Amino acid sequence: MAEDKNPNGPAFTKRLKISKTQQQTLLITMITAIILGVCLVLGIYFVKYIKFNNKVIAAKDSAIVDYEKTIKNIGLCKDTNNDGKFSEDELKKCNPDALDSSVLPGTLRYNVMVNMAENPDLESVARESLSDCYDTNGEKIDWQKLFDETEDDEEQAKYLSMLKMCSALRVIPDALPAQANEEALMASLNQIFIISGWEPEAISPSGDVKSDTEGLSTIPISLSVQADSATTMRVLDNIEKSIRTFELQTATISWSGDKFLALDSQGTAYYTEDSGVAESNYTVYATDAAKKKAGSK
Repeated sequence: MAEDKNPNGPAFTKRLKISKTQQQTLLITMITAIILGVCLVLGIYFVKYIKFNNKVIAAKDSAIVDYEKTIKNIGLCKDTNNDGKFSEDELKKCNPDALDSSVLPGTLRYNVMVNMAENPDLESVARESLSDCYDTNGEKIDWQKLFDETEDDEEQAKYLSMLKMCSALRVIPDALPAQANEEALMASLNQIFIISGWEPEAISPSGDVKSDTEGLSTIPISLSVQADSATTMRVLDNIEKSIRTFELQTATISWSGDKFLALDSQGTAYYTEDSGVAESNYTVYATDAAKKKAGSK
């Protein structure tokens, strides 16, 4: 049977239709493969994107928990519904200055403003002799009550200052000042010398000593006493009794004649460094490889 080569014949028309069908099938297959590839790439991207966002959300949740612990431990806000968390509404309504310290047991604020402020042992060495601490009838003013009852910022600042001045809290800055005030240090030593009945020729800080305790800084001092043995021992005894800590690192004692005792020593006084809540930055990486790459830079 001879092949039909007539371009208008039925066999040629049939082959042409088959060729077009194959082209359409091939085109559809290519389009399907492209769509499938795009979907696969997008699927992998969205899976990675979701995993990365889960890491970000977990890091944010951890930060929120840390902030809640800080707020709770310090005593800045009250957990009104006692669920152990602080909602956005609770934080908006929170005013630390207007909050009564007595309703926050177990917090730093409660321990300072209630326990320490009313501690009888600290109170025994506090400066109760200030006239501003008492009313006209000689009764001690309850500055804590006045602080809790007012909502005026200026009055709260005043009452808080008087509370520190008139309560047992006054002992704390006396024992461990919050700044390196060399003049106040020399005044404290001079007061000890006056009580001891001895007047030094000069008082001055000396040397350079570093503290091994975190949060503490030092002011080195040089102490020289030349007096009779009773006076010298009285000076040492009053330094030992001082509410402020004076640590003597080295001391040389020598006799001068039959009655005089000479003491040359090097010591240290302490004060606290600035402290507070330190915020830290945490970077979330999509992969461990990205984290290692960032760490190698």
